[in-house]
Amino acid sequence: MTFNGLFQGRNLKFFLQHIFFWLISIVLFTVVLIYTRGDFNFYSISLHMALNILMTVGFLAISVYINLLWLIPVFFNKRRFFLFFLLEVANILLFILLNYFVTFFFEGGKHPNFLTEFIAEFILILLFLIVSTLLKVMRDSITLQDVELRMKEVQRQKVESELRALKAQVNPHFFFNTLNSLYSLSLDKSDMAPELILKLSDLMRYVIYESNEDQVSIGKQLEFLQSYVYLERLRADETLKVEFEVTGENSDLRVAPLLYIAFIENAFKHGSKSRSDDPYIHIVFDLSHNDRVIFTIENRVDPHPAPVQSGGFGLSNVKKRLDLLYPGKYILNIQESSSVYKVELTILAA
Repeated sequence: MTFNGLFQGRNLKFFLQHIFFWLISIVLFTVVLIYTRGDFNFYSISLHMALNILMTVGFLAISVYINLLWLIPVFFNKRRFFLFFLLEVANILLFILLNYFVTFFFEGGKHPNFLTEFIAEFILILLFLIVSTLLKVMRDSITLQDVELRMKEVQRQKVESELRALKAQVNPHFFFNTLNSLYSLSLDKSDMAPELILKLSDLMRYVIYESNEDQVSIGKQLEFLQSYVYLERLRADETLKVEFEVTGENSDLRVAPLLYIAFIENAFKHGSKSRSDDPYIHIVFDLSHNDRVIFTIENRVDPHPAPVQSGGFGLSNVKKRLDLLYPGKYILNIQESSSVYKVELTILAA
């Protein structure tokens, strides 16, 4: 730490605090001096003696700032306590030695009551060093807490910004796929188109209103996902078998909205196009636990898929959201073979 660092860029308030501290120290030292020497009082202090006091307090300040600027940062903060203790003792003896010679000079070679003065000076410098160390440690601790709080606030704002950006990607991506379903049925002039529009309206209501919350009950999310699966089944081949199973009754568990839709979209995207003899999609939500939601989805995939245009971001999007929302609180396991694609996602829910 530098001198400028100690005074925080010569901050006036902090500087005045130091000046006030040393003015009090001068008064304190004068009182101690009067106590150890009974031959004078405040009214009998000469210029000669005043200089003696000021020089003694100056040596005291040197010892204190050696402690603040060197011993604490280099040894105490780095837990080198043995060296800190030894150097602190040397610092105390340095003060006593300097003060001894000054007093010896001002007293004209005489040094009465040496033992008494030594003990008093030792106690005085020790007291100042202890107080300055405690104040320094407390101040550093408060500063560190302030820095940590600011860093946490910056990190929170960063996470919120990233989540808003990711969620903004989810909504248009989801509606794009759903509108494609509606467009396909419209081309076929299907009688299911009105019902599809009604379901789509329900889905839009959920995405616009419910998904703005940080967390939504899994019960509401299941209604949304079941409606989406219903829409997808309308445009899928009749050979595709779709199962949507919910076990357990803890539907009040709350998780972030729009986390599961990407996996279901992906399953319909690849499972419905599978040219195998037994295309299927199995969706299971296990709500039998009080603190977690276990989601499993499995679908058949084409062992020889036709080339498709890349550029989808659904799964990468949801992985980023999981990392931001549930760091260390989720398990995502993806298994892929030549014929089956399976996802297992466990989230510690509120």
